[in-house]
Amino acid sequence: MSLTKRQTQIVELLARGNTAQEVADTLCCALATVRRHLQIACEREGARNTAHLVALSISRGFIKPLCLLLIVAMCDGHPDSLRRNAPRRLTKRHDDIPAVVI
Repeated sequence: MSLTKRQTQIVELLARGNTAQEVADTLCCALATVRRHLQIACEREGARNTAHLVALSISRGFIKPLCLLLIVAMCDGHPDSLRRNAPRRLTKRHDDIPAVVI
């Protein structure tokens, strides 16, 4: 199965670290609506909880993994930059990588 467009939006926002209330505020809807979308999505995908739903959504390709977004951010928006800088940048410790707001 696959998630609806709205369920995908909600799961992506959760995967980025937002709380359910922050998701509701961002999407201009009620917290109960967000929770209901999550409940239906969990049932539909066979997820045990929201964290499991996020993991399943990434593994099934419904949303992009956060690590890909961070790698794109590290390439400074230039496609050749990632290829040129990847060996140096990806070997750095995680605390040396600047925080990226997604």
